[in-house]
Amino acid sequence: MRLYSFSLWFFALVVGSVSARVSDSETFKNTFNLQEHLGSLSIYHEPYFAGLSSKFPESCEIRQLHILQRHGSRNPTAGDSITNAGYLAQVQDQLINGTFPINYTVPGNPFQFIKSWVPVINPSNADKLSSSGRLELFEMGREIFSRYNKLFDSDVYEINTAAQDRVVESATWYTYGMFGEEMANKTKYIYLAEDETAGANTLSGHKACNVYNEKKINQKKTKHVLSEWEEIFLSPIKTRLNPYFSDYNLTNDDVRSFFYLCAFEVALKDESDFCSLFTPSEVINFEYDYDLKFSFHTGPASEWSSIMGGAYIHNLAESLRSISNETNHQKTFFAFTHDTHIFAVETALGFFPDITHENPLPATFNPYTYSAKTSSFVPFAGNLITELFQCQDQKYYVRHLVNQQVFPLTDCGYGPSHSSDGMCELSAYLNSPVRVNSTNNGTNIFNAACEAQPTNVTVHY
Repeated sequence: MRLYSFSLWFFALVVGSVSARVSDSETFKNTFNLQEHLGSLSIYHEPYFAGLSSKFPESCEIRQLHILQRHGSRNPTAGDSITNAGYLAQVQDQLINGTFPINYTVPGNPFQFIKSWVPVINPSNADKLSSSGRLELFEMGREIFSRYNKLFDSDVYEINTAAQDRVVESATWYTYGMFGEEMANKTKYIYLAEDETAGANTLSGHKACNVYNEKKINQKKTKHVLSEWEEIFLSPIKTRLNPYFSDYNLTNDDVRSFFYLCAFEVALKDESDFCSLFTPSEVINFEYDYDLKFSFHTGPASEWSSIMGGAYIHNLAESLRSISNETNHQKTFFAFTHDTHIFAVETALGFFPDITHENPLPATFNPYTYSAKTSSFVPFAGNLITELFQCQDQKYYVRHLVNQQVFPLTDCGYGPSHSSDGMCELSAYLNSPVRVNSTNNGTNIFNAACEAQPTNVTVHY
Protein backbone atom coordinates (compact mmCIF):
# COMPACT_ATOMS: atom_id res chain seq x y z
CA MET A 1 0.00 0.00 0.00
CA ARG A 2 1.29 3.43 -0.96
CA LEU A 3 0.01 6.87 -0.05
CA TYR A 4 0.95 8.52 -3.34
CA SER A 5 -2.37 10.27 -3.69
CA PHE A 6 -2.64 11.27 -0.04
CA SER A 7 -2.18 14.93 0.62
CA LEU A 8 -1.12 16.77 3.74
CA TRP A 9 -4.69 17.81 4.54
CA PHE A 10 -5.56 14.12 4.96
CA PHE A 11 -2.71 13.60 7.39
CA ALA A 12 -3.78 16.66 9.35
CA LEU A 13 -7.27 15.15 9.59
CA VAL A 14 -5.89 11.87 10.96
CA VAL A 15 -3.63 13.60 13.47
CA GLY A 16 -6.48 15.84 14.58
CA SER A 17 -8.63 12.80 15.31
CA VAL A 18 -6.08 11.26 17.67
CA SER A 19 -6.40 12.30 21.28
CA ALA A 20 -3.31 12.65 23.46
CA ARG A 21 -2.25 9.39 25.10
CA VAL A 22 -2.81 9.13 28.82
CA SER A 23 0.39 8.19 30.61
CA ASP A 24 -1.35 6.36 33.45
CA SER A 25 -4.68 4.71 33.98
CA GLU A 26 -6.85 6.56 36.45
CA THR A 27 -6.43 3.94 39.18
CA PHE A 28 -2.64 4.04 39.15
CA LYS A 29 -2.17 7.70 38.35
CA ASN A 30 1.19 9.03 39.52
CA THR A 31 2.20 5.62 40.89
CA PHE A 32 2.29 3.01 38.11
CA ASN A 33 2.24 3.31 34.34
CA LEU A 34 0.17 0.26 33.47
CA GLN A 35 0.32 0.94 29.74
CA GLU A 36 4.08 0.34 29.73
CA HIS A 37 3.75 -3.17 31.23
CA LEU A 38 1.47 -4.98 28.79
CA GLY A 39 4.14 -7.08 27.12
CA SER A 40 4.42 -6.52 23.38
CA LEU A 41 0.98 -4.86 23.49
CA SER A 42 2.45 -1.95 25.47
CA ILE A 43 2.39 1.60 24.19
CA TYR A 44 5.65 2.88 22.77
CA HIS A 45 8.11 4.06 25.42
CA GLU A 46 11.83 4.17 26.07
CA PRO A 47 13.20 1.33 28.22
CA TYR A 48 14.78 1.94 31.61
CA PHE A 49 18.46 1.47 30.91
CA ALA A 50 21.43 3.02 32.71
CA GLY A 51 20.75 6.56 31.56
CA LEU A 52 23.41 6.70 28.82
CA SER A 53 23.20 9.78 26.63
CA SER A 54 21.80 9.24 23.15
CA LYS A 55 23.55 12.37 21.83
CA PHE A 56 26.13 11.85 19.14
CA PRO A 57 29.50 11.38 20.87
CA GLU A 58 31.91 14.28 20.70
CA SER A 59 34.64 14.13 18.05
CA CYS A 60 32.73 11.42 16.15
CA GLU A 61 30.83 11.55 12.87
CA ILE A 62 27.79 9.41 12.14
CA ARG A 63 28.53 7.32 9.05
CA GLN A 64 25.83 4.66 8.83
CA LEU A 65 22.33 4.01 10.17
CA HIS A 66 20.28 0.80 10.41
CA ILE A 67 16.63 0.86 11.47
CA LEU A 68 14.78 -2.33 12.45
CA GLN A 69 11.26 -1.10 13.13
CA ARG A 70 8.10 -2.77 14.41
CA HIS A 71 4.68 -1.79 13.11
CA GLY A 72 2.54 0.63 15.10
CA SER A 73 -0.25 -0.13 17.56
CA ARG A 74 -3.04 -2.16 16.02
CA ASN A 75 -6.36 -3.92 16.31
CA PRO A 76 -6.36 -7.57 17.41
CA THR A 77 -5.35 -9.99 14.68
CA ALA A 78 -7.89 -12.08 12.76
CA GLY A 79 -9.10 -15.39 14.18
CA ASP A 80 -10.96 -16.87 17.11
CA SER A 81 -8.22 -17.68 19.64
CA ILE A 82 -8.23 -15.72 22.86
CA THR A 83 -6.04 -12.83 21.64
CA ASN A 84 -7.88 -12.48 18.32
CA ALA A 85 -10.59 -10.10 17.21
CA GLY A 86 -13.27 -12.76 16.78
CA TYR A 87 -12.95 -14.09 20.32
CA LEU A 88 -12.73 -10.65 21.94
CA ALA A 89 -15.77 -9.46 19.97
CA GLN A 90 -17.72 -12.40 21.43
CA VAL A 91 -16.60 -11.42 24.93
CA GLN A 92 -17.80 -7.88 24.26
CA ASP A 93 -21.22 -9.23 23.22
CA GLN A 94 -21.41 -11.45 26.31
CA LEU A 95 -20.67 -8.52 28.60
CA ILE A 96 -23.37 -6.43 26.94
CA ASN A 97 -26.10 -9.11 26.72
CA GLY A 98 -25.58 -10.46 30.24
CA THR A 99 -24.05 -13.82 29.40
CA PHE A 100 -21.44 -12.66 31.86
CA PRO A 101 -23.91 -12.17 34.77
CA ILE A 102 -22.46 -9.07 36.45
CA ASN A 103 -24.04 -8.37 39.83
CA TYR A 104 -24.28 -4.61 39.84
CA THR A 105 -25.78 -4.58 43.34
CA VAL A 106 -22.46 -5.57 44.92
CA PRO A 107 -20.94 -2.40 46.46
CA GLY A 108 -17.82 -1.21 44.69
CA ASN A 109 -18.30 -3.53 41.73
CA PRO A 110 -15.46 -2.52 39.32
CA PHE A 111 -17.57 -3.65 36.34
CA GLN A 112 -20.07 -0.80 36.79
CA PHE A 113 -18.62 0.87 33.69
CA ILE A 114 -20.15 -1.86 31.50
CA LYS A 115 -23.55 -0.13 31.87
CA SER A 116 -22.41 2.72 29.63
CA TRP A 117 -19.50 1.04 27.89
CA VAL A 118 -19.22 1.19 24.09
CA PRO A 119 -17.15 -1.70 22.65
CA VAL A 120 -14.47 -0.76 20.13
CA ILE A 121 -13.14 -4.09 18.83
CA ASN A 122 -14.64 -4.97 15.45
CA PRO A 123 -13.58 -8.15 13.62
CA SER A 124 -13.82 -6.29 10.31
CA ASN A 125 -10.87 -4.16 11.48
CA ALA A 126 -8.71 -7.15 12.45
CA ASP A 127 -4.97 -6.66 11.84
CA LYS A 128 -5.36 -3.00 10.93
CA LEU A 129 -3.33 -0.21 12.51
CA SER A 130 -5.01 2.07 14.99
CA SER A 131 -5.05 5.81 14.37
CA SER A 132 -2.43 6.13 17.11
CA GLY A 133 -0.33 3.51 15.31
CA ARG A 134 -0.32 5.60 12.15
CA LEU A 135 0.65 8.70 14.07
CA GLU A 136 3.42 6.83 15.93
CA LEU A 137 5.11 5.79 12.70
CA PHE A 138 4.72 9.19 11.04
CA GLU A 139 6.30 10.90 14.05
CA MET A 140 9.15 8.39 14.17
CA GLY A 141 9.94 8.92 10.53
CA ARG A 142 9.99 12.65 11.07
CA GLU A 143 12.27 12.34 14.12
CA ILE A 144 14.67 9.96 12.35
CA PHE A 145 14.98 12.27 9.37
CA SER A 146 15.68 15.21 11.66
CA ARG A 147 18.25 13.39 13.83
CA TYR A 148 20.19 11.75 10.98
CA ASN A 149 19.69 14.44 8.37
CA LYS A 150 23.38 14.40 7.34
CA LEU A 151 23.01 10.81 6.10
CA PHE A 152 20.10 11.56 3.78
CA ASP A 153 21.98 12.48 0.62
CA SER A 154 20.61 9.86 -1.81
CA ASP A 155 17.98 10.28 -4.49
CA VAL A 156 16.12 7.05 -3.63
CA TYR A 157 15.99 5.02 -0.39
CA GLU A 158 15.33 1.29 -0.22
CA ILE A 159 12.59 0.33 2.25
CA ASN A 160 12.59 -3.36 3.19
CA THR A 161 9.33 -4.52 4.71
CA ALA A 162 7.61 -7.74 5.69
CA ALA A 163 4.68 -8.03 3.31
CA GLN A 164 1.85 -8.09 5.86
CA ASP A 165 -0.47 -5.12 5.40
CA ARG A 166 0.00 -3.54 8.82
CA VAL A 167 3.78 -3.65 8.43
CA VAL A 168 3.65 -2.19 4.93
CA GLU A 169 1.29 0.57 6.06
CA SER A 170 3.58 1.34 9.00
CA ALA A 171 6.52 1.65 6.62
CA THR A 172 4.42 3.93 4.43
CA TRP A 173 3.50 6.30 7.26
CA TYR A 174 7.12 6.27 8.43
CA THR A 175 8.47 7.29 5.04
CA TYR A 176 5.69 9.84 4.73
CA GLY A 177 7.03 11.33 7.96
CA MET A 178 10.54 11.42 6.50
CA PHE A 179 9.78 12.77 3.05
CA GLY A 180 6.20 14.06 2.97
CA GLU A 181 4.58 13.99 -0.44
CA GLU A 182 8.02 13.45 -2.00
CA MET A 183 8.03 9.90 -0.65
CA ALA A 184 6.70 8.51 -3.93
CA ASN A 185 9.85 9.63 -5.72
CA LYS A 186 12.29 8.97 -2.90
CA THR A 187 11.45 5.38 -1.89
CA LYS A 188 11.81 1.94 -3.41
CA TYR A 189 9.91 -0.71 -1.48
CA ILE A 190 11.17 -4.30 -1.23
CA TYR A 191 8.42 -6.62 0.02
CA LEU A 192 9.46 -9.81 1.84
CA ALA A 193 6.94 -12.65 1.94
CA GLU A 194 6.11 -14.01 5.39
CA ASP A 195 6.70 -17.63 4.47
CA GLU A 196 9.48 -20.00 3.44
CA THR A 197 9.98 -18.26 0.08
CA ALA A 198 11.79 -15.42 1.85
CA GLY A 199 14.61 -17.71 2.96
CA ALA A 200 17.38 -15.98 4.90
CA ASN A 201 16.08 -12.62 3.69
CA THR A 202 13.18 -13.03 6.09
CA LEU A 203 11.81 -10.21 8.18
CA SER A 204 9.42 -12.66 9.80
CA GLY A 205 11.87 -15.03 11.51
CA HIS A 206 10.43 -18.47 12.18
CA LYS A 207 7.81 -18.16 9.44
CA ALA A 208 10.55 -18.56 6.83
CA CYS A 209 12.05 -21.63 8.50
CA ASN A 210 10.49 -24.88 7.24
CA VAL A 211 12.26 -27.07 9.78
CA TYR A 212 11.18 -24.94 12.73
CA ASN A 213 7.56 -24.88 11.59
CA GLU A 214 7.21 -28.49 10.46
CA LYS A 215 8.80 -29.93 13.59
CA LYS A 216 6.86 -27.46 15.78
CA ILE A 217 10.04 -26.67 17.66
CA ASN A 218 9.53 -25.10 21.10
CA GLN A 219 5.73 -25.33 20.86
CA LYS A 220 5.26 -28.13 23.40
CA LYS A 221 7.72 -26.64 25.89
CA THR A 222 6.29 -23.12 25.53
CA LYS A 223 2.73 -24.38 25.98
CA HIS A 224 3.70 -26.34 29.11
CA VAL A 225 5.49 -23.37 30.68
CA LEU A 226 2.65 -20.96 29.96
CA SER A 227 0.06 -23.40 31.30
CA GLU A 228 1.99 -23.77 34.55
CA TRP A 229 2.41 -20.01 34.99
CA GLU A 230 -1.17 -19.25 33.95
CA GLU A 231 -2.66 -21.13 36.87
CA ILE A 232 -0.33 -19.38 39.30
CA PHE A 233 -0.98 -15.81 38.22
CA LEU A 234 -4.62 -15.98 37.09
CA SER A 235 -6.16 -17.97 39.96
CA PRO A 236 -5.89 -15.16 42.54
CA ILE A 237 -7.48 -12.72 40.09
CA LYS A 238 -10.40 -15.10 39.49
CA THR A 239 -10.89 -15.43 43.24
CA ARG A 240 -10.88 -11.66 43.68
CA LEU A 241 -13.29 -10.89 40.80
CA ASN A 242 -15.73 -13.81 41.18
CA PRO A 243 -17.86 -12.09 43.88
CA TYR A 244 -18.87 -9.43 41.35
CA PHE A 245 -20.79 -12.01 39.26
CA SER A 246 -24.01 -13.90 40.01
CA ASP A 247 -23.72 -17.71 40.07
CA TYR A 248 -20.77 -17.68 37.71
CA ASN A 249 -17.15 -18.71 38.14
CA LEU A 250 -14.66 -16.95 35.93
CA THR A 251 -12.30 -19.03 33.84
CA ASN A 252 -8.67 -18.32 33.05
CA ASP A 253 -9.73 -17.34 29.52
CA ASP A 254 -12.27 -14.88 30.93
CA VAL A 255 -9.61 -13.10 32.96
CA ARG A 256 -7.18 -13.13 30.06
CA SER A 257 -9.82 -11.59 27.80
CA PHE A 258 -10.20 -8.69 30.25
CA PHE A 259 -6.44 -8.10 30.06
CA TYR A 260 -6.57 -8.11 26.26
CA LEU A 261 -9.55 -5.79 26.18
CA CYS A 262 -7.53 -3.43 28.37
CA ALA A 263 -4.52 -3.56 26.06
CA PHE A 264 -6.37 -3.25 22.76
CA GLU A 265 -8.69 -0.51 23.95
CA VAL A 266 -5.57 1.45 24.93
CA ALA A 267 -4.23 0.83 21.42
CA LEU A 268 -7.49 1.92 19.80
CA LYS A 269 -8.74 4.76 21.99
CA ASP A 270 -5.80 5.48 24.33
CA GLU A 271 -7.56 4.38 27.53
CA SER A 272 -9.65 1.53 28.94
CA ASP A 273 -11.77 0.95 32.00
CA PHE A 274 -10.77 -2.71 31.84
CA CYS A 275 -7.29 -1.70 32.96
CA SER A 276 -8.70 -0.54 36.28
CA LEU A 277 -9.73 -4.13 37.07
CA PHE A 278 -6.14 -5.07 37.87
CA THR A 279 -3.58 -4.22 40.52
CA PRO A 280 -0.02 -3.27 39.54
CA SER A 281 1.32 -6.66 40.68
CA GLU A 282 -1.26 -8.45 38.54
CA VAL A 283 -0.24 -6.39 35.52
CA ILE A 284 3.43 -7.18 36.17
CA ASN A 285 2.53 -10.87 36.17
CA PHE A 286 0.65 -10.46 32.89
CA GLU A 287 3.78 -8.83 31.50
CA TYR A 288 5.80 -11.84 32.70
CA ASP A 289 3.38 -14.12 30.87
CA TYR A 290 4.39 -12.38 27.62
CA ASP A 291 8.07 -12.55 28.52
CA LEU A 292 7.86 -16.29 29.13
CA LYS A 293 6.18 -16.85 25.77
CA PHE A 294 8.71 -14.79 23.81
CA SER A 295 11.65 -16.18 25.74
CA PHE A 296 10.81 -19.82 25.00
CA HIS A 297 9.56 -19.18 21.46
CA THR A 298 12.57 -17.63 19.70
CA GLY A 299 14.10 -15.72 22.60
CA PRO A 300 17.00 -16.46 24.97
CA ALA A 301 15.50 -19.68 26.39
CA SER A 302 15.36 -21.16 22.89
CA GLU A 303 18.28 -22.88 21.17
CA TRP A 304 16.96 -21.44 17.90
CA SER A 305 17.16 -17.74 18.79
CA SER A 306 20.58 -17.18 17.21
CA ILE A 307 19.39 -18.99 14.08
CA MET A 308 16.28 -16.83 13.73
CA GLY A 309 18.09 -13.56 14.42
CA GLY A 310 21.44 -14.45 12.88
CA ALA A 311 20.65 -13.80 9.22
CA TYR A 312 19.72 -10.18 9.92
CA ILE A 313 22.90 -9.72 11.98
CA HIS A 314 25.02 -11.18 9.19
CA ASN A 315 23.62 -8.68 6.68
CA LEU A 316 24.05 -5.89 9.22
CA ALA A 317 27.69 -6.90 9.77
CA GLU A 318 28.40 -6.99 6.04
CA SER A 319 27.09 -3.44 5.69
CA LEU A 320 29.15 -2.24 8.64
CA ARG A 321 32.28 -3.83 7.19
CA SER A 322 31.63 -2.47 3.74
CA ILE A 323 31.63 1.18 4.74
CA SER A 324 34.76 0.77 6.83
CA ASN A 325 36.37 -0.89 3.79
CA GLU A 326 34.97 1.86 1.58
CA THR A 327 33.27 -0.68 -0.68
CA ASN A 328 29.73 0.54 -0.06
CA HIS A 329 28.54 4.11 0.15
CA GLN A 330 24.97 3.40 1.25
CA LYS A 331 24.38 5.21 4.54
CA THR A 332 20.80 4.41 5.57
CA PHE A 333 19.09 1.01 5.88
CA PHE A 334 15.42 0.47 6.74
CA ALA A 335 13.62 -2.76 7.64
CA PHE A 336 10.03 -3.01 8.95
CA THR A 337 8.90 -6.13 10.74
CA HIS A 338 7.23 -7.74 13.78
CA ASP A 339 7.98 -7.96 17.50
CA THR A 340 9.04 -11.63 17.37
CA HIS A 341 11.70 -10.94 14.74
CA ILE A 342 13.18 -7.94 16.55
CA PHE A 343 13.26 -9.92 19.80
CA ALA A 344 15.12 -12.79 18.10
CA VAL A 345 17.67 -10.36 16.63
CA GLU A 346 18.23 -8.71 20.01
CA THR A 347 18.67 -12.15 21.57
CA ALA A 348 21.23 -13.14 18.95
CA LEU A 349 23.06 -9.85 19.61
CA GLY A 350 23.51 -10.95 23.23
CA PHE A 351 21.12 -8.50 24.89
CA PHE A 352 19.77 -11.05 27.40
CA PRO A 353 22.79 -12.89 28.86
CA ASP A 354 21.08 -13.78 32.15
CA ILE A 355 18.68 -16.15 30.35
CA THR A 356 19.81 -19.21 28.40
CA HIS A 357 18.41 -22.52 27.19
CA GLU A 358 20.10 -24.14 30.21
CA ASN A 359 18.97 -21.39 32.59
CA PRO A 360 15.53 -20.25 31.39
CA LEU A 361 13.00 -18.04 33.09
CA PRO A 362 11.08 -20.02 35.74
CA ALA A 363 7.46 -21.00 35.23
CA THR A 364 6.59 -21.09 38.93
CA PHE A 365 7.37 -17.52 39.99
CA ASN A 366 8.15 -14.08 38.60
CA PRO A 367 11.79 -13.13 39.32
CA TYR A 368 11.09 -9.49 38.35
CA THR A 369 14.75 -8.53 37.81
CA TYR A 370 15.48 -10.14 34.45
CA SER A 371 16.55 -8.58 31.16
CA ALA A 372 14.16 -9.89 28.50
CA LYS A 373 11.12 -7.67 29.05
CA THR A 374 8.99 -7.48 25.93
CA SER A 375 7.30 -4.32 27.22
CA SER A 376 10.62 -2.48 27.05
CA PHE A 377 12.19 -4.06 23.96
CA VAL A 378 9.29 -4.64 21.55
CA PRO A 379 6.27 -2.49 22.43
CA PHE A 380 4.07 -1.29 19.60
CA ALA A 381 6.28 0.77 17.26
CA GLY A 382 9.41 -0.50 19.05
CA ASN A 383 12.70 -0.31 17.20
CA LEU A 384 16.32 -1.36 17.21
CA ILE A 385 18.66 1.29 15.81
CA THR A 386 22.29 0.57 14.93
CA GLU A 387 24.63 3.54 14.52
CA LEU A 388 28.13 3.44 13.04
CA PHE A 389 30.49 6.30 13.90
CA GLN A 390 33.93 7.26 12.72
CA CYS A 391 35.79 9.07 15.47
CA GLN A 392 38.80 11.32 15.80
CA ASP A 393 41.12 8.33 16.21
CA GLN A 394 39.93 7.24 12.73
CA LYS A 395 38.43 4.07 14.14
CA TYR A 396 34.83 2.96 13.62
CA TYR A 397 32.47 2.39 16.55
CA VAL A 398 29.07 0.70 16.81
CA ARG A 399 26.19 1.68 19.10
CA HIS A 400 22.68 0.26 19.53
CA LEU A 401 19.58 2.18 20.55
CA VAL A 402 16.45 0.40 21.74
CA ASN A 403 13.41 2.62 21.30
CA GLN A 404 15.82 5.57 21.01
CA GLN A 405 17.58 4.75 24.30
CA VAL A 406 21.25 3.68 24.20
CA PHE A 407 21.67 0.00 25.03
CA PRO A 408 24.62 -0.61 27.39
CA LEU A 409 26.87 -2.96 25.41
CA THR A 410 29.25 -4.64 27.85
CA ASP A 411 30.89 -7.47 25.89
CA CYS A 412 33.24 -5.58 23.55
CA GLY A 413 34.95 -2.78 25.41
CA TYR A 414 34.21 0.94 25.25
CA GLY A 415 34.10 3.80 22.81
CA PRO A 416 36.77 6.48 22.41
CA SER A 417 35.78 7.90 25.82
CA HIS A 418 37.14 4.69 27.44
CA SER A 419 34.09 4.63 29.69
CA SER A 420 30.68 2.96 29.67
CA ASP A 421 29.11 4.85 26.79
CA GLY A 422 27.35 2.01 24.95
CA MET A 423 29.89 2.05 22.12
CA CYS A 424 32.22 -0.69 20.87
CA GLU A 425 35.04 -0.49 18.35
CA LEU A 426 33.81 -2.16 15.15
CA SER A 427 36.19 -5.14 15.01
CA ALA A 428 35.68 -5.86 18.73
CA TYR A 429 31.91 -5.68 18.22
CA LEU A 430 31.93 -8.00 15.20
CA ASN A 431 34.31 -10.53 16.74
CA SER A 432 32.87 -10.69 20.25
CA PRO A 433 32.13 -14.33 21.19
CA VAL A 434 28.57 -13.19 21.94
CA ARG A 435 27.77 -12.60 18.25
CA VAL A 436 30.72 -13.71 16.12
CA ASN A 437 28.89 -16.73 14.69
CA SER A 438 26.07 -14.48 13.49
CA THR A 439 28.26 -11.67 12.16
CA ASN A 440 30.37 -14.11 10.13
CA ASN A 441 28.00 -16.94 9.24
CA GLY A 442 24.45 -15.98 10.22
CA THR A 443 22.99 -16.50 6.76
CA ASN A 444 24.68 -19.86 6.22
CA ILE A 445 23.62 -21.05 9.67
CA PHE A 446 20.00 -20.08 8.95
CA ASN A 447 20.03 -21.79 5.56
CA ALA A 448 21.53 -24.99 6.97
CA ALA A 449 19.32 -25.25 10.07
CA CYS A 450 16.13 -24.30 8.22
CA GLU A 451 16.98 -26.14 5.01
CA ALA A 452 16.16 -22.86 3.32
CA GLN A 453 16.66 -22.20 -0.35
CA PRO A 454 18.62 -19.13 -1.51
CA THR A 455 16.40 -16.37 -2.86
CA ASN A 456 16.89 -13.96 -5.72
CA VAL A 457 15.90 -10.94 -3.63
CA THR A 458 18.74 -8.78 -2.41
CA VAL A 459 17.84 -7.11 0.86
CA HIS A 460 19.99 -4.47 2.49
CA TYR A 461 19.62 -4.32 6.26
